[in-house]
Amino acid sequence: MEPTASGVLAKTPLAHLVVYCLDKRLRGTLVLRAEGEDDPQAADYVTLVDGLPAKIRVAEPIEHLGRILVELGAIDDAAYNESLMKLAGGGLHGQILVESGKLDAVSLERGLRAQIARKLGHLFSRPSSTTYAYYDGVDFLGRYGGPELFPVDPLPTVWAGIRSRPSQAHLDAAVERVADAPLRVKAGAELTRFDFSRAEREVIDRLTQAPSSPNELVRSGLDARTTKLVVYAMLLLKQVEPVQRIASPSQQHLPPVKVAAAPVSIAAAPRGPSTSQLIAAVTASMPTVSEPEVAQHELSLSARPAPAAAASPELAARRAEIVERAAGIAKLNFFQILALAEGASAEEAKAAYFQLVKRWHPDRLAPELADLRDDVARVFALIAEAYQTLSDPERRTRYVQLLSDGGGTQEDQQAVQRALEAAGAFQKADFYVGKGNFAEAEVHANRAYELDPREPDHVAVWAWVQANKPERRDAGKYDDLLKLLDQALADAPRNERARYIRGMILKAAGRMGDAMRDFREIAEQNPRHVDAVREVRLYSMRHERERRTKDEGSGSLLGRFMKKK
Repeated sequence: MEPTASGVLAKTPLAHLVVYCLDKRLRGTLVLRAEGEDDPQAADYVTLVDGLPAKIRVAEPIEHLGRILVELGAIDDAAYNESLMKLAGGGLHGQILVESGKLDAVSLERGLRAQIARKLGHLFSRPSSTTYAYYDGVDFLGRYGGPELFPVDPLPTVWAGIRSRPSQAHLDAAVERVADAPLRVKAGAELTRFDFSRAEREVIDRLTQAPSSPNELVRSGLDARTTKLVVYAMLLLKQVEPVQRIASPSQQHLPPVKVAAAPVSIAAAPRGPSTSQLIAAVTASMPTVSEPEVAQHELSLSARPAPAAAASPELAARRAEIVERAAGIAKLNFFQILALAEGASAEEAKAAYFQLVKRWHPDRLAPELADLRDDVARVFALIAEAYQTLSDPERRTRYVQLLSDGGGTQEDQQAVQRALEAAGAFQKADFYVGKGNFAEAEVHANRAYELDPREPDHVAVWAWVQANKPERRDAGKYDDLLKLLDQALADAPRNERARYIRGMILKAAGRMGDAMRDFREIAEQNPRHVDAVREVRLYSMRHERERRTKDEGSGSLLGRFMKKK
């Protein structure tokens, strides 16, 4: 079978390839092979569903499902070892665990999605000489694993892959093109999906606060390598965009600072889907790829035109409608976005969609309202997503269930995503705290606390990291941390972690009586809390020794008797 498209990773890095597939919503199989390798068993296969990786088979066995489930806390080591014995007789590991009652279907799906993400991350270790081939409309993994497909968001993994193994030529060329162009975070960008370090977060925060060029970011003191990496990745992943800004006289004469100088040309992936892409399920064919291969359009540095000084009543009303719709659409579910009653049929969704296309497609926006193009594009993207979901039987069923569970709006999905990312960051912070690596723990504790500051566990681990900073210990000032923990415990009085951390900080502050109240309450509620029980026992032993020493040094009968002894 001839591939629809093929190429080599040296010209099209895997990150670009994954983004291209996502943009085009491709349905088919992507195959990666070592240069000159013809053995089908030595290839990597990625099944794509609407551009999302939904099943992956890698040439060498990695990321075993059982170990992932243990890491996620879905099963324990005993269940894992028992299942390995049964696996020797054949079958699927996840199915064996479910049938034996050791695992539920929800946890299995979570494990499988984590496995897909890790396999995708593993593909970023492939050398640049690796070739790829895409086969449209074909699933080579239909008989591999279970029949289910679990599409995963590839962008966080793409970011991790870029961070660990960036294509330097593509990176340098992309950043060089926008070295002096102000960049901003795009409206609706979901940056919570990405695990940024503190230095990377500083770059993102600067772009969130105000448009800045890479050269300006470097001149302001940000690390040049980190700035280049973040700018390149976020441009490719369409989380930031260039804008045009009129420079002040003082800015016009600033000496240039070159972030990169490689004269390689690179183009960015399309900024948004075309009408045909939104209406058609998948492009019928993918053209033969050539340099710059996956990338199709140049980065646009044109500014959004300023709003007209004077507008007709119709334009003014339309402007107000766009602003209001863009501000509130994240709170609507897909039926509401299409102005349909819940339970409306797929045919009704289709009819509503084509009516809305006439009004909300960005290409139909009046030139006088061009400054609102991003707002219209955001509205139209959700309209298209609503239509695609409600017109597809399988996606519609999942969505209706989500709606009945109390979710379904973009705002709900973003909240869930933030909670999941916060939980992941908390687990990493807790792991590094256990290892005594407070510097690394702080990066993840900050992220967890930023995303979900009302979660007592997040407050506790963040406060403990802060309390262990040398400057804190030297100054002995913990009042702000104790106040934060007081509030967390007021909201969740039975949270053991927050209470234990408060006790430890009170102990560090020399307030042993207050600390012991926390330790004793934990020990009474949970005698298995080893740390709290140990603190109570040590305190009691010290207290008893101090009492005996005091008695021996006094003139009491017992003291005199002890001296005679």
